[in-house]
Amino acid sequence: MLRLEPDSVLVMTAAELQTRHLERDPDDPARCGACGALLPCPTEAAAALVCRAGGLWLEGDTIAEALEPPTQLLAIVPAEV
Repeated sequence: MLRLEPDSVLVMTAAELQTRHLERDPDDPARCGACGALLPCPTEAAAALVCRAGGLWLEGDTIAEALEPPTQLLAIVPAEV
């Protein structure tokens, strides 16, 4: 499994991005408050995957259900050598 340093610039930036996209649209709670996409928005999903590679799981993460059962997203993670 891909592992990133939790304090790396990549993981910290992804955490900031994910946090921004965790906000809900006040007029439509089924949509992202930052970009307006239906939840989970693609930006949050991508940022969450980077965060998880760094060992970070942010409270309120909306992709937990999207990843269970395992999906094709898991197929892109490099195998351990």
